[in-house]
Parts: sequence; C-alpha cells; structure tokens
Amino acid sequence: MHPFRTMRASALSVLTLALATGLTGQAPAYADSATPVATPQPSTVTRISPVKGFETGGTEVIVTGTGFVGVSAVAFGTEPAAGFAASSPTRLVAVTPALRAGVHTIAITTPAGTTVAATFTVGAVGAEVLRLVNKARATARKCGSSRYKAAKPLRWDGTLAKVAKAHSKDMADHDYFSHYSRNGASPFQRMKRAGYRYDFAGENIAAGFFSPASVVKAWLKSTGHCKIIMSRRYVELGVGYATGGTYGTYWTQDFGNPR
Repeated sequence: MHPFRTMRASALSVLTLALATGLTGQAPAYADSATPVATPQPSTVTRISPVKGFETGGTEVIVTGTGFVGVSAVAFGTEPAAGFAASSPTRLVAVTPALRAGVHTIAITTPAGTTVAATFTVGAVGAEVLRLVNKARATARKCGSSRYKAAKPLRWDGTLAKVAKAHSKDMADHDYFSHYSRNGASPFQRMKRAGYRYDFAGENIAAGFFSPASVVKAWLKSTGHCKIIMSRRYVELGVGYATGGTYGTYWTQDFGNPR
C-alpha cells in the first residue's frame, strides 16, 4: 500500500506542478479574451433652441451635443425640468418649469456626472403680454360686431402692474375667479386704493392659459375683452400673473388713462 500512496503522491505532485506552471507562465484565458469597459464620457452641449422663454414654463428646449446616454436629470438653474427625453446620444428635449425672470444655466446629469453648459433666458410675462397687446392694437380689427381702428401702443405702469399682480395672486392662492376680490372690492376700487387716479379704467382676467401668446389670443377672440384691448381710451397697462388654484394659472390686465 505504501507504493500506491507514494505513486499517488508523486502523481499529485506532478499535477500540481503543472498547474502551477500554467498559472505563472501564461495569462488566464479569461484575461486574454476580456473586452475593456469604456469609461463614460461627460456630455457636451453645442446648441440649444430656443434660447428664450417665459416665467410660465412649458417651453420645449432642444439640446444638441454629445453623451446624452443614461440621462437621469435635467435642470434649469436650481429647478428640475418639467420633463425630458433623449432621443439619441446627440439630441435631448427638455421642458422648462416655471422660472423666475433672468438667466438660468442648463445642467444635464448622466452616469459620467453633471455637465453645466449653455444658458436659457427667461423673460417676464408682463412685458410679453404688453408687447402682444401693442402688436394687436397696431392693426385694425373687428371685436364682435364693432370695428376698431388701429390704436397707439400702451405704456407700462408700475402701479397698475402691482394691482394686477396682487389680484392674480389672490385668485390663485384662494382658488376663485372673479373681477371682484374676496372682500367685494372691484377692480376700480383696487386701483384707487393703490393710489392710481384715472379718467378711464378697465380690466381683463383669464385663467388656465400657460403662455402670454395663448392668453392674449383668447382675449382677442372674446368680444368684451377685445374691445378693452383695442380701446383708444386707455394709454397704460399693468399685467399680473400667478400660479395655483383649480385652473393652474391666473392672469389680470389692468388698463387706465391717468388724470
């Protein structure tokens, strides 16, 4: 039995030696055939379109660049995008959230990290509503059965803007829709209380519209609202906008002709 054990021991010794030689003299097959894993590259931004929007949000921004793979987040400044989707590694579409007026950087997060590049400029909705109203007034039009000639452009008034903003915010915060405040105050009482003295005054309100263009378009299609916009009696305008309530957005236009 000893020779058997000796021979077995000798055979094991040879086998072990052979394996040891194979491990030290040749790289394992799995190492030779392995494919190196590519390191994720940070995304880059070469272009965005459009480059401007408004406080209301909802603008679809097309971002062109590279590395849009595994995108997990897109932000405008400190606010996350309302939605985003990468259709390819070089094209991304992001929807702007409601933002403050100003310039906001666009940040894109992928497995390679966060890239902050490009800027998106947010304009005040009041200024855009004023521009669109003046564009409408520059052309003769029909409001219902009444025809109106082109009218001079309105100028911005800070007091009317404060009155309009306060009313929009009150409607949004307390979820109602009316020309009359919760305390029963009319638009004209609100203007007088703010110190605005006038010979003529008027007000348009709206709710549920998510861009200056859509709300002005709706006002122009409504006979009563259109008449106020086109009236030559008014020379000043203030605009207020707020979010909240059942409708999501609340708009107020206050028109005046000061004494």
